Amino acid sequence: MIRVTVQGTRYDFDQEHLLVAEARELKTYTGLTPPRWAMGIDEGDPDAVAFLIFLSKKRAGETLRYSDLDSLDYADIEIEAVEEPADAADAGSDGEVPAGDPTGPPPGTGTTPTDGSGATSPPSPTTSSTPPATSAA
Repeated sequence: MIRVTVQGTRYDFDQEHLLVAEARELKTYTGLTPPRWAMGIDEGDPDAVAFLIFLSKKRAGETLRYSDLDSLDYADIEIEAVEEPADAADAGSDGEVPAGDPTGPPPGTGTTPTDGSGATSPPSPTTSSTPPATSAA
């Protein structure tokens, strides 16, 4: 989760989920793809930061135009990565999701269940900034 504070108002942004419509807006307003946007946020790119604020406010139900952000002062913006606390009701003491939970593994595990057999697929290249592992053959 990314915590964005703009002029004293806090927004918690779930970067694990991005709708196709949001990704299209991202591309239209910034020219960035989702992976490049994530890197831009880390680097403080003004377009990436502006879109993070725009989408955070939009998801919070605020009505605004993208151009409304042009007058923001960087001094009024704080961005920090926040780890979500494990929900004790949903996870065991070891952080594992209980069997039969339809939500699957906890976020950040890097794998996706395939057919219920326990086998997993490699992470999607569009949702991970880590390159896939290569084998030395």
